[in-house]
Amino acid sequence: MTLNEYLIRTEAFQLQTIKRNEELAYQAWLNQQVQATTGSSKNPKPKFKEFRKFFDSEKLIDEVRSSFELDYITTSNKAKLRTNENVFAQRLKEFKELKKQGKIIPWNERTQEERGGF
Repeated sequence: MTLNEYLIRTEAFQLQTIKRNEELAYQAWLNQQVQATTGSSKNPKPKFKEFRKFFDSEKLIDEVRSSFELDYITTSNKAKLRTNENVFAQRLKEFKELKKQGKIIPWNERTQEERGGF
């Protein structure tokens, strides 16, 4: 077995272990949902509202894959990119609506005083 094959098998084993731990954690989370609560006895609330807050398998997978793959982009970075794109799209939409309503004056229609001397 070559070193590359060994590293691939090691990565696969670690990912497989994470999946198995995720299954065990999911079972524990279901048990916890039934038993563990916060708040008063009249208004009990679950301690963890989402399974991801109890066991974040994506984070663990990112750690393993980034240690083996040099060009791996973590899912959290992908989510940040999507979030930035959504923010930009939303702001652009708001800008167009304000422009349509006449609340934003195009640059070429502004006076020199409104441009700040430009």
